Amino acid sequence: MSKETIDEVIAVSEGRMLGDGLQWADIKEIVARCSGLDEWYGVFAGIGERYEKLAEKSLQAGHKISAGELFWRASMHYHYAQFYAFEQPALREDGQKKKVALYRRGAPLLNPPAERVEIPFEGFTIPSYLRLPSGVKKPPCVVMLGGLESTKEESFLFENMCLARGLATFAFDGPGQGEMYFQSKIRPDFERFTSAVVDYLEKRSEIDASRLGVIGRSLGGHYAAKSVAHDNRFKSCVCWGALYELQTCWEDMQLPTRDGFRYCAGQTTLEAAKRYLEMIDLNGWPEKIRCALYIQHGAKDALIPVAQAHRLAQESRNASRLVLDTPAEGNHCCHNLYHVSRYPMADFLAETLNG
Repeated sequence: MSKETIDEVIAVSEGRMLGDGLQWADIKEIVARCSGLDEWYGVFAGIGERYEKLAEKSLQAGHKISAGELFWRASMHYHYAQFYAFEQPALREDGQKKKVALYRRGAPLLNPPAERVEIPFEGFTIPSYLRLPSGVKKPPCVVMLGGLESTKEESFLFENMCLARGLATFAFDGPGQGEMYFQSKIRPDFERFTSAVVDYLEKRSEIDASRLGVIGRSLGGHYAAKSVAHDNRFKSCVCWGALYELQTCWEDMQLPTRDGFRYCAGQTTLEAAKRYLEMIDLNGWPEKIRCALYIQHGAKDALIPVAQAHRLAQESRNASRLVLDTPAEGNHCCHNLYHVSRYPMADFLAETLNG
C-alpha cells in the first residue's frame, strides 16, 4: 500500500472514522506519518497507546468518565489499526484482542455504563454490552449489529444517540465479527444469534422486551432484515445500508473489501469465498418483514449499488411502516454525511419504539 493508496483509503474512510469517534487531528497525524501498509498498524496503534496512557492517568486521578471515554478512544484506534491487515492475521488478531480489552476496561466507567454480557448459545458464547438510559423505567431496547468488520465496540456514539432518546442498547458480535470471529466465521444463520439475544433480553426485568428494535450497518443491514423476517418479536428495524445480494456486486468491489469477506468467512481464496458467501442473499425474506422498516442507503454508494436498497424496499410490502432514504450525495452507509445522516435513524427508532 503506497502513500497514494493511503491517501485514497483515508479519503474514502475518513467519514466513517470521524463518525465512529476518531478525531480530525489524529487522522491528520496518521496521514502525515503513514507512508505505506508497513506503517499503518504501528501508527494507529501508537496513537491508541497514547490514549490508553491518558486513560490510565485519568483513572488514577479519579476521573472515571474521562478514563472510560479515553479507553474507548484507544479501542477505536486499535480497531482501525487492524482494519486492512487481512494478509497479516497475527496483527489483525492482536488488534482485535487489544480493542476488546481496552473497551472492556472502559465499559463500566462510561456514562451510562456498559454492562458486559456473555450469552451461551449452542456451544458458543455471544459477547455483548447492555446500556440503560438514565432515569427511564423499563425502556425499549435497540439491538445493534455490526457489519463485515464493524463490531460492538464501534457502536458507542450511536448508542449515545439512542440513550438520549430513552432507548436502551444491546450491542453484540455475531459469527465472523470481533470476538466471535475466534469462535465462528461467517455462517448462514446469523438471525438465530439475534433471536438468542432477544431470548436473553426477555429475561431482563429492566427492559421492556415488547418494544425491541434492531439496527444493522452495511452487512449488518442484511443481517437486520433477516433477523426481523425470522423473528416477529421486533417492532422496528433500521437497515443502515442495504446489502440484498452479495454475488451481483462481488466483482465490482475493491480488492480489500473482497479480501475482508474472504478472511471473515474463513476461506483461503477469493473464489472459494465467493462460492461460500452465496448465502448472503435476501431473496424470499423481505416479504416476511412485519415490523416498521427504515432503509438508509447512499445514492453514490460505490460498494453496494443503491438498486439493492430499492429492491429491499419494494419487496418489504408487508412492513407496518416503510421509509426508504437515499441521500443523493451519500456514499457507503452515508459515512460522508455522518454529521447529519444518523439523526433520522435514531429518531425513527425512538418514534417506533417509544410510541
